[in-house]
Amino acid sequence: MTAARPPRYRVCVYELRDGKTTQVIDVYGTGFITATATHFDGDDLDIHFASGGPRHLQQHIAAAIADEHPTRTRRPR
Repeated sequence: MTAARPPRYRVCVYELRDGKTTQVIDVYGTGFITATATHFDGDDLDIHFASGGPRHLQQHIAAAIADEHPTRTRRPR
């Protein structure tokens, strides 16, 4: 019996602007983390998350995201 291969994921993102659709990314991998957000007037923020793949791989992805996009530190007032 052949061992089951782990699933692969395809992540596609499109920009929708003024009736035009532009592909931003179309990639395959064995793990992913996604987040989308919509900012409304005031402080309202609507965020949606999804993830897939082995937990240890997701941890590596999260670390790479944190390294690429560090949190800004605020200066004391």
